[in-house]
Amino acid sequence: MTHYQAIIVDDEAKARSLLRNFLEEYCPQVSVLDEAPDVKTAVKLINKNEIDLVFLDIEMPNENGFALFDYFNSPKFKTIFCTAYSEYAIKAFEVSAVDYILKPIGVQKLKDAIAKLSEYNFHKENHIQILQDNILEKRIKKLAIHIGDGMVFLDLNKVLYFEADGSYTHVYHEEGKHLAVKKIKYFEDLLNTDNRFFRIHRSYLINTELIKKYSKKEGLFVTYDDKTMLPISRERKEEFEQFMQHNNLS
Repeated sequence: MTHYQAIIVDDEAKARSLLRNFLEEYCPQVSVLDEAPDVKTAVKLINKNEIDLVFLDIEMPNENGFALFDYFNSPKFKTIFCTAYSEYAIKAFEVSAVDYILKPIGVQKLKDAIAKLSEYNFHKENHIQILQDNILEKRIKKLAIHIGDGMVFLDLNKVLYFEADGSYTHVYHEEGKHLAVKKIKYFEDLLNTDNRFFRIHRSYLINTELIKKYSKKEGLFVTYDDKTMLPISRERKEEFEQFMQHNNLS
């Protein structure tokens, strides 16, 4: 079992104390070396000690949690964000493949987050920058796609459509195709507030901004530049047309 030497960065003393108590009681693989009420204190602790893991709040006075990464060119520590962010921002965490725990922190969520630490090297693949981009944008900018034992990051503006394949999903992008180890329902739920994407068929979730033609004569199809034709199920036809009109895409 991998052991982590950690610090807790949060401006609220009660939040730091609660998290420390949970870690000491339920997570023996984590040793809390110290606590920091702000980013500058955290930087000093990291520079002075060998820190493997940082539990990081985002909303703090003076500098928010993201500022921590401005002090390190190649951080060697891993990060678990502790956040009370909105539902949209949580989706940004999901698509950026960055680990997080929602406040108020629960024991099982904490244990699950620590168990997943070995899966990714967050900073090496610029996950933090992608997370910031996604949170600052009004809609998700980049999407992390899990592909077997790794992942790729795709510009969502260039994703053409998602195709269901059992427990997997084929993601068609302007620059190629990837097989994601997620069901299409995962992507539909993830993008349900993004007015670009619509589930036209049980097998297809499409980017409506990139379609070139909507044909009613040929059996209800949408067509892309590469001449790909995707069917629209009859039960989704009326809703699809309303969706296109509402978003000024028809």
